[in-house]
Amino acid sequence: MTKNEFKKSCIDQTYTGWDGHKIKINAFYFDYKEGEDIATGRYFRGYKYQVASNVKNITKAKLFDLFYKWVENSENLPYYVDYKYAFFDIDRFKISLTSNTR
Repeated sequence: MTKNEFKKSCIDQTYTGWDGHKIKINAFYFDYKEGEDIATGRYFRGYKYQVASNVKNITKAKLFDLFYKWVENSENLPYYVDYKYAFFDIDRFKISLTSNTR
């Protein structure tokens, strides 16, 4: 998948908050899917991949580049990038309304 195709398939969110000072967090989500798990018969819906980081640590463009490399090439993410991965379809997750990434 090219980077442009990947970008069109991604959803990005920006979270803002306050913990004594203003915080701003960028997050990207990829690979939305919904259906029924054949093995368990349970319905699932959500994303398989997510990365997030405070804007103090990384720009949105660099975070997207790291996200693409992680999904496409299995490259390791730096310590300041939080991630979430659903190994099984039943573990897929929805976009969070809040983020606790610092």
